[in-house]
Amino acid sequence: MANPTKFTWVVPTTNTDGSAITAGELTGYDIGVRPASGTAGTYPIMTTVADPAATQEPIASLSAVLAPGDYAAAIRSDAATNSVWSSEVTFSITAPVPNPPSAFTVA
Repeated sequence: MANPTKFTWVVPTTNTDGSAITAGELTGYDIGVRPASGTAGTYPIMTTVADPAATQEPIASLSAVLAPGDYAAAIRSDAATNSVWSSEVTFSITAPVPNPPSAFTVA
């Protein structure tokens, strides 16, 4: 996907042992982003979502503005013990391209 504007996810309802997540157990989420050429699981660009009921976060909330290029992102749940990172998703940021001039004629 090129030039996405937000991250979206489904809130987890169970722990890794199959038990239900209880109210107050989750405190939010960490979203990590790395250049596609970087190392999986290492995310130099981050944002924290402090709402455990949230299901989306603007890409603009990242700790850095993304330059044009290819990226991978993952999310983890924050709790007393954080979850592992999710599977990565990839996306691209492309530079804006101006429209051509209008009303072009030859006289």
